[in-house]
Amino acid sequence: MLSINPFSQLAASIPVSFLQFFVIAMVLLIIIGTVLDMLHKKNVVYFFRNAQKAKKSAKTELSAGKKTAVILKTVASDIATTSELGFGKRRLAHVLGMYGTILFWITSVILIF
Repeated sequence: MLSINPFSQLAASIPVSFLQFFVIAMVLLIIIGTVLDMLHKKNVVYFFRNAQKAKKSAKTELSAGKKTAVILKTVASDIATTSELGFGKRRLAHVLGMYGTILFWITSVILIF
């Protein structure tokens, strides 16, 4: 099973360029759909207003290095490990599902291209 590329067998009946076009179109449609959803729900307006309000109420100005450190810490702890779920089976299921899906997408793109 691991020695066979299913996309190469599919390429016998469908041109490879069509498969590649499909993957690129899906990525573009996801990006466009996300942007349209954010505009429709006005998430962007809320985000920028909230950022301006936070900037006005700030007591100290952070340097670019400190801002970068805060962003990296947030990505590492909250996003990459889903720490908001706490410890246990639910968190493990979410992390494995998330990374499994990302790995599936990446390997599918590699196999198609």
